[in-house]
Amino acid sequence: MAEIDKKTVWEALKGRLESELAKAQKRARDAAEGATHEENRAEGDKDMRATEASYVARGQAGRATEMEEALVRVSAMELLSFGVGAKIAMSALLEVEHEGKRVHYFLVPAAGGERVSVEGVEVQTITPQSPLGRALLGLTEGDEAELPARQPGERVRCYEVVQVR
Repeated sequence: MAEIDKKTVWEALKGRLESELAKAQKRARDAAEGATHEENRAEGDKDMRATEASYVARGQAGRATEMEEALVRVSAMELLSFGVGAKIAMSALLEVEHEGKRVHYFLVPAAGGERVSVEGVEVQTITPQSPLGRALLGLTEGDEAELPARQPGERVRCYEVVQVR
């Protein structure tokens, strides 16, 4: 693994989540204002503009709340050190080989699927709730995680753990 610092990855992830949260909160405020705007007032009993606008506002507010909770959980995560032979657990920074390519993952409690680039290396976040996160938990360097094929006729997906930090 290119020697990337786990704390730098963690800080980059928190920065990305803070930025996304600010955008989500603005979208939620804008949607709430739109829901109460006079142009959205019903002009008859069949006019659903206000109802539809309120659904959008509620959805945007929910997304902002989810993002805020993810940021809190990631920020509170303790960064553990993993020595040789250590089992994969929360906060592990992983290098995994899949289909001949080396991929980097950061196991976090929330905000799975985010990508951050640190020192020229792209790192994707995964959570223990994801199929890959579940499969990797407890493995050590040299172990393989197997995920079932997504569709009939596809091969089982294998991920070899190259490094745990």
